[in-house]
Amino acid sequence: MRLSFAGLRSLRDSRFFSKETIKFAILPLFLCNIIFFVLSIFYSPPRAEFVLALALVCLTGLFVNRFVFLFLLFCVMALDAAAFVSRYFQMPLAMLLDSLQFLGELNIAQSITYLVVFAVLTVAFVLTYKVVVSLKKRRDRISLVPFLIVAMIFGGFDYWINTAPQDLMNLQMQFAEKFEPIEDAASLKSGVSHLTDNGGRSDVLIVMVEGLGAFSSQEHQNLIWGPLLQEDIRKKYAVEQGATEYFGSTTSGEARELCNVRADYRDFRERGDTDCLPKRASEAGYRTAAFHAFTEEFFERKDWFPKIGFEELYFRENKAGLATGEPLPLCGVTFKGLCDADVARSVEAFLTEEESRPRFVYWLTLNSHKPVLPGEVPARLSCDDGGVFEDRELCRMSEQWLNVSHLVRDIALNENLKETEILLVGDHQPPLFTRKARNLFQPRQVGWFHLKPLTGSDAETFAAVGSHAK
Repeated sequence: MRLSFAGLRSLRDSRFFSKETIKFAILPLFLCNIIFFVLSIFYSPPRAEFVLALALVCLTGLFVNRFVFLFLLFCVMALDAAAFVSRYFQMPLAMLLDSLQFLGELNIAQSITYLVVFAVLTVAFVLTYKVVVSLKKRRDRISLVPFLIVAMIFGGFDYWINTAPQDLMNLQMQFAEKFEPIEDAASLKSGVSHLTDNGGRSDVLIVMVEGLGAFSSQEHQNLIWGPLLQEDIRKKYAVEQGATEYFGSTTSGEARELCNVRADYRDFRERGDTDCLPKRASEAGYRTAAFHAFTEEFFERKDWFPKIGFEELYFRENKAGLATGEPLPLCGVTFKGLCDADVARSVEAFLTEEESRPRFVYWLTLNSHKPVLPGEVPARLSCDDGGVFEDRELCRMSEQWLNVSHLVRDIALNENLKETEILLVGDHQPPLFTRKARNLFQPRQVGWFHLKPLTGSDAETFAAVGSHAK
């Protein structure tokens, strides 16, 4: 018994249970990961490798010069934050780093959420540095075993709670071959990609809806498409809807639907004219135009849109084609640009003006960009308490998507509109704040909706069926 008590007393007095050991095992790892632990309650992309990398840096801080440690800690925490943003917004990390050149176009300071996250990360960086440097003075009193155990627990917890199959697939897609032809796109499934072939002369309108995923519930999806499912639309159009696989962020969605390839804006830099839908339309005699409420500088659209066949560009710089002297309000928070409702007016005017040539029009919406400002569109979904989604952020985004459906409906029913095929499609899933809201969507899918003008016989058949039903 004497030996047992002596052994326990020796263990108690050893470095294993020293206050320095306990502080080092918990404080540095907790501080540099705290913001991500909090976000994991709602939603966070997996980052177990960065938990372990930060652990290695903190361990290194006990043995190296404090300025070397400061540099290493800054680099790893900055890379961790960049990788988090990359995965959160479904952008390859290399693309995110490349897109930092456009940071000046964004109003990040207008978002309280982004400012709070930045402030917490800054404080976490400073405190982590101070704790490790302070404990380094009593390094001889620290056992590393508890620290390594805690690091493995933190890393394992992150992997367990945050890793989903689609997250691993998203990571794999970052290394997929570029400019590879694809077969899964709404423009292919709907047949819109072939409209300009074989002498087709119908006008074409493709609307890419920012952040619109594919709901798992058809009821939720029909809530967004509701204005386009009404009888007056069905009297003029055959309606079709579905879902298609997406990859990457918005410019990848544009490459998917307009060029039917796997790419993003960077892949067009070294290319000349590219065989894409607007290019084929232009060669077939169409007048081609692109509309967007944000700046043409963002993601270099002013450079690569002409390469894929757009003859006319209507962006924030030229008020999206509206009268130069017309005062226009701005919408959005971080992505502050024109309001989608105003751009819709310009699209409608473009499609209804006298023109001998058929038209190929692309409209990329803007105002459903995160964070969404309430009150910019009619309050149709009672979002103050989260509405049918029980999530205010998703509900406000949905009001923006629903408003786009109303705007497209107005265009589709304009009596001066020539025969026009209309395709609405999402670019990527919405980067929602909560795991619960994200789970309302089909993994790796975006929704699409197709309006195909009825021929004379089709319209007569519909009228006869409708009359009989009454």
